[in-house]
Amino acid sequence: MGLDDINGGYTGRYLDVDLTGGGFRDMTLPPEQALPFIGGKGVAALLLHRLLPRGVDPLSPQNVVVINTGPLTATGTPGSSRSNLSTKSPLTGLIATANCGGLFGLYLKRAGYDGLILRGKAPKPVWLEIDDAGARLSDASSLWGKGALEVQEPTSRKQGKIAIGPAGEKMVKFACVMSGGRAFARCGVGAVLGSKNLKGATASGSGKAPVNDPSAIKEVIKAWASSLKSHPVTRDLLHEIGTSVLVNRTSPVSILPTRNFQQGGFEACDQISGERLKDEFLVGNEGCYACPVRCGRLVKNPYGEGQYKGPEYETLALLGSNICNSSLGHIIEWNHLCDELGMDTISSGAVLGTAMELAEKGELECDLRFGETAGVSRMLEDIAYRRGVGDLLAEGALRLAESRGMPEIAPHSKGLELPAYHPRFGFGHALGYATANRGGCHINGGYLTFFEGTGIGMMDPHEWRGKHSLVVLMQNLMEGVSSAGGCVFSAFTIVPHFLKRYIDRPFPPSLNRILTFSLRFLRILDHMPKRLMAFNLPASYFPFPQALEAVTGARFNLGLLLESGERIWNLERLLNLREGLDPRSADTLSGRMIGEDKAAWGEDVPIDKMMPYYYRARGWDTSGRPKPKTLNRLDLSEMLG
Repeated sequence: MGLDDINGGYTGRYLDVDLTGGGFRDMTLPPEQALPFIGGKGVAALLLHRLLPRGVDPLSPQNVVVINTGPLTATGTPGSSRSNLSTKSPLTGLIATANCGGLFGLYLKRAGYDGLILRGKAPKPVWLEIDDAGARLSDASSLWGKGALEVQEPTSRKQGKIAIGPAGEKMVKFACVMSGGRAFARCGVGAVLGSKNLKGATASGSGKAPVNDPSAIKEVIKAWASSLKSHPVTRDLLHEIGTSVLVNRTSPVSILPTRNFQQGGFEACDQISGERLKDEFLVGNEGCYACPVRCGRLVKNPYGEGQYKGPEYETLALLGSNICNSSLGHIIEWNHLCDELGMDTISSGAVLGTAMELAEKGELECDLRFGETAGVSRMLEDIAYRRGVGDLLAEGALRLAESRGMPEIAPHSKGLELPAYHPRFGFGHALGYATANRGGCHINGGYLTFFEGTGIGMMDPHEWRGKHSLVVLMQNLMEGVSSAGGCVFSAFTIVPHFLKRYIDRPFPPSLNRILTFSLRFLRILDHMPKRLMAFNLPASYFPFPQALEAVTGARFNLGLLLESGERIWNLERLLNLREGLDPRSADTLSGRMIGEDKAAWGEDVPIDKMMPYYYRARGWDTSGRPKPKTLNRLDLSEMLG
């Protein structure tokens, strides 16, 4: 990988904050140690392995938080403003990773830091400030109890902020951390900051990210941006409509979760669609630093003055079809409310759906009902402030369902609520959910639904043979992209030009059958050394290796990127095993998702059939643990156990 040639991408410095005593120190992480894990969630996993005490309570002062960047962060590459937050999750008890756009990572890097380490617990609420001169903690007692958006006002394009809301302060298990209107959304990371009495932080550095070859990275950026502006996914769909375009695509193919995942399609999907959002509510587009896609929406307040951030697809589905709600105005309102309270909208919608089903079955006393909007706003507030039955819902969907003896109705994997793609209608996607290190996650799971129904749809969603190899490949690829500091949307250019025509039309059935069958031949990748893939696609197709090489100065290619992704995946698996993960019970989905009612759903998701093949492709033993030879190959042997 050319570790001796690194001359950019990293500052080599982490700000280590002792919240208990109020002290600061610089921690050095040499670039040659970081590069094999690239950055972001990869390096965060490395730091957690070194710094996190084994078996720690996630909400205790002993838990450790890493907020960090990737080598592409702040370099001007498309989508390169992203940052990562990793810790131990209070929702799952496993590794928590959350990725966010916005400006905080950008200005943290400009302040001269690759990342930030938070330890201990402040004796009272505090706010952390980071700039060129160093770092300071100030009293935030007057901000405690205020909303996560409110305390970030006024906003500025010359600084980045993060903050928690009341849900984080009350340690709601799915509380998030907001950065402007963006969110470190999943796994309850906001509760961890709340447990540490950290209300928020500001970064406002003025330096430049170190780049090895400025002229080379300019050429990569030029080709990359041009491709994003011409690709039908990023130009026509994401820019024009945003992720909400998926509502009318997922419902007809039975992927859109409805009635707490009891169904896969919603009759009123047009009412909550991205097309309607654009026609009736859209004010304008917004986007992250240096990104030409601008997939974010600004919408008008449906019930008052001003503008709100528009809801993404996941929010439209989980707070819409999943609870049988067809009121787009209410979804916009609840999306804003969740952001202000500091709660993940995916988990919030899944918890509401679980509560509604329990109430319908007479197992929970509450006013929530499918198809009714009355009481939802109040319940979201009750969850955030842990009032009444909201205190139980604040524990997450699985704990809520378990409290009533019905764990099978909770839509989750490893305790993390599922996003808005029903696993019954994409067996590869289901396998990704079941094996994802942070739990129910479409991105961490490899996003196989793009090939099975929501994107080019080039593979039979109900075929399972060979899918494990594609899942492993995509998971490794996603790990590399995320750890580089990039946005997954900026990687859509990898879809070949000749396939672009099938974004908006069905794939030919005969070719679909051929490609589905050919999946079985992907197994050759399970045993092929990644270093044999020592080539790069043109920068207009998949620019990440070229961008990493231009920024860092180290040799990079597609094979090395995949190998780094595999290394990160295995390191996170080791952390989960260390923290008590039982693969036999964890690498699966809840009963409704895979085998509750075959007569109603048709073929069951064959998780048990796929898992041995997946373990084998990963180089793990039959119990789901990485083999010593796999760890040796990935230079992870010293981390075994």
